Amino acid sequence: MKTKKEDNKMNINKLIKTSLFLLIAVLISVMQVAAQEHTPLKEFKDGFPMELEKKTREAGYNELFTGGDISAYFNVRVSEFLPTAILPSRPGVMPLKSKPMPEVGSIKAEMMEVSKLKGTLTLDQFLEKAEFAQAFLVIHKGKIVYEKYPRLRPEDHHLWMSCSKPTASLIIDQMISEGLIDENAPISKYITDFKGTDWDHVTVRDVMDMASGMDIEDTTESRFDPDNIARRVYESEFGFENETRGVELLRDVLRSTPKKDEPGLAFNYASGLTQMLVLLAEAVEGDRWAQIFDRRVWSKVGAEGVLQVHLTPDGIAAAHGLVSSNLRDFARFGMLYTPSWNKIATEKVVSDEILDRIYDEVRTHDFIMAGFDGPVFADRVGVDDFIANSRQWDLVWPDGDLMKFGLMGQGLYVSPSKDLVIVYFNVNNEDLSAHRFARPIATSGLFDK
Repeated sequence: MKTKKEDNKMNINKLIKTSLFLLIAVLISVMQVAAQEHTPLKEFKDGFPMELEKKTREAGYNELFTGGDISAYFNVRVSEFLPTAILPSRPGVMPLKSKPMPEVGSIKAEMMEVSKLKGTLTLDQFLEKAEFAQAFLVIHKGKIVYEKYPRLRPEDHHLWMSCSKPTASLIIDQMISEGLIDENAPISKYITDFKGTDWDHVTVRDVMDMASGMDIEDTTESRFDPDNIARRVYESEFGFENETRGVELLRDVLRSTPKKDEPGLAFNYASGLTQMLVLLAEAVEGDRWAQIFDRRVWSKVGAEGVLQVHLTPDGIAAAHGLVSSNLRDFARFGMLYTPSWNKIATEKVVSDEILDRIYDEVRTHDFIMAGFDGPVFADRVGVDDFIANSRQWDLVWPDGDLMKFGLMGQGLYVSPSKDLVIVYFNVNNEDLSAHRFARPIATSGLFDK
């Protein structure tokens, strides 16, 4: 029988081993980032060299998301690598009118400390100088007031990354409004094969707000730890082999998630939680998520192109981030939350009740700042005057504005009160200064009337 001293020694050795592993993993990742080419994106505007396609196809988990050439290719060509559901525009194109406001380009923002673009820049200057900035679009009252594509073609499809998370929460909120889901019930009440797991004590609302208390949080460490659920979620979505478990299925990985803390205590950001909402919608409706979203939402939208919903090898929609469209159709999704929804859709799919729920059930500022990503998000936007996150939206401000971040600098900002939508695409995993323009644009006074 082991003594207490021997147990303590084993725990210390385990801690040292884990710490060394994480340090080595981070160093490897840093070297991969440094080693990956960063060709100016302007050179890819009209297409990519054949050898880059081959490199991307051979790339591993880390390389796809480091913000270099491989990331640039993957962002606009995901359908070449993953099964993809295609959602067409059923009403036909509902064109967006234009009312140019060049003064939007003069709005300034302070660059992040990590940025090579030091100091304060106007939006026009940022889009000109930032070699990773691809496209930026502002829509007010249903009209395009600012639109630039310095390193992307307007028709190009591009990953929304985590900006697609509200697509999942919108479906669940519709079902809550219809009485199909009780948000205060355990999520395992509906996803019955999860009964008897640690998910039994997590409510639908806690999953919606990323307050599950489950050991699934996305952090710098968890993304490099092969034993962590967060890492295993991503690997299973791509069919990548986990170095200790082999190739896993997403559903099995999620079922195995252990409890870490009590639910509801803090904001613990996790893409796996969005995937739980996908499984929830499929369990309630008895259909695949892509068809549910098409039937309930996208079939009402007069989009210019198709919406691409990318799938895991076994057909689960990766709605937490692997959704692609052109920039204008990305903005059309945001417009569903504004009074101008009827300019791009045949039916109101975001009800006043759903919007009220986002605001009325928002948690506290202390709640979001208690998690890993709260302070990270404050640094991204350069302010911390927001309230908290809510229902898969990263930030909610006292004036009702909503914001969602996406990996490598994608952004979705919606102001229902100002009837304003701001969207943008980038390819950079370090300098996320593009996020710092959204709030100044919204509060500039240009859109108060």
